[in-house]
Amino acid sequence: PENDNEDSTYKFDVSKEENEAKKFYSENGYVVLKKIFNKRDCNLLIDSWNNEVKPFEGYIYRQTTAKLEKNIFNKQNWVMNPILNLQSLDPNYFYNLRLNFENIIASNNKLADFINKVIGDKPVIVQSMYFEGNSATWEHQDSYYLDDEETGTMIAGWLALEDIKCDAGRFFICPKSHLFDYAEMDFTNIITTNHQEYINNIVEIIKSNNFKVKAPKLDKGDILLWNSLT
Repeated sequence: PENDNEDSTYKFDVSKEENEAKKFYSENGYVVLKKIFNKRDCNLLIDSWNNEVKPFEGYIYRQTTAKLEKNIFNKQNWVMNPILNLQSLDPNYFYNLRLNFENIIASNNKLADFINKVIGDKPVIVQSMYFEGNSATWEHQDSYYLDDEETGTMIAGWLALEDIKCDAGRFFICPKSHLFDYAEMDFTNIITTNHQEYINNIVEIIKSNNFKVKAPKLDKGDILLWNSLT
């Protein structure tokens, strides 16, 4: 969808529609919360990235490869290898980005309270990452890579620090796919030796079950939350 009129995804104001948002998440495996973060805070995070990460010439731990790498830029001067775990960045080099992540995202009471009600427990941050350029993530379930002790109770979130245009490559989800029986994935049937086979399997599951693929329009400060089995 290029605009709100074309987007069929309902967006919730959690301060007024908390119960409705929780019900939607439970039934669909995802939910979009509107304006959880204000524009000023989004700009602070972007400024921290521009001032500390982009000019940095050293090595940073990366999300895609799980390796220490230098920045890789595209023709638009966007960093194409996203960084992993902002809460663990070296404060000697990335003081403001780490601090702003802690103060703005990790300490957001409105978001934490909503997640608390969904999972019935105090939320704990397991992993975080920052994308600037679109690194084109493959089809997957988060649960394949990490999950809670009780499979399917971990929640992930994708925060839009800017209005995400339709041609930027938005985040996509398959509604209700978290309800699909994946034969109780465990160490006896999870595919750990052939990653591409796992990806092919997920694509086939999406096709064979006729799952809808939705890429909601996200504006600055919105967040998309989804279940680890979605």
